Amino acid sequence: MQNASAPHKSSKLLLSLLALTINVLMGVGSLAFIFFRAGISYMAQGLLVFGLFWVYAFWRRWMWVSSVGILLLVAYAGFGLWNGLSLGWLIAGILGGLLAWDLTEFIRRLLVAPADTDLPGMERRHVARLTLIAIAGLCLSSIFIIFQKEFTLEWILLLTLIGLLGLAQVVAWLRSTGS
Repeated sequence: MQNASAPHKSSKLLLSLLALTINVLMGVGSLAFIFFRAGISYMAQGLLVFGLFWVYAFWRRWMWVSSVGILLLVAYAGFGLWNGLSLGWLIAGILGGLLAWDLTEFIRRLLVAPADTDLPGMERRHVARLTLIAIAGLCLSSIFIIFQKEFTLEWILLLTLIGLLGLAQVVAWLRSTGS
């Protein structure tokens, strides 16, 4: 039976829901991009369709799809590594999938948390930790991209987009703590 306060809680978890969607798109998008670039478009298209299903499944509260998603992304990354695709993009894809899986599990725990739990505080701390992990992972990916001499406009755009999202997150936190 579902917790009666779950709808109220899920409406308060907007930051986690947004972060989850962004991470699914980052993971799936990074892997799909490198597969498209390598000419393996049928795999990239299948991955994009699954990414849309993953986001839809989360909104339907089919939490099990997240576990299937991380396994699929690992399999895709392994296949990409075996075929000599760019390690930086593969790491970025796995990172996005891993963060999305973690956020799904975190949200699942929050939805059954007692009513007196500080949900916004827990959410801010968890997303802040994940942001640090994402920054570290993207720095590692960037190092591999630079060493492989594949530092392209697409990679710069990905880093810029993620940087802007991070800046928006900081501004939102500052606004919420200031009021």
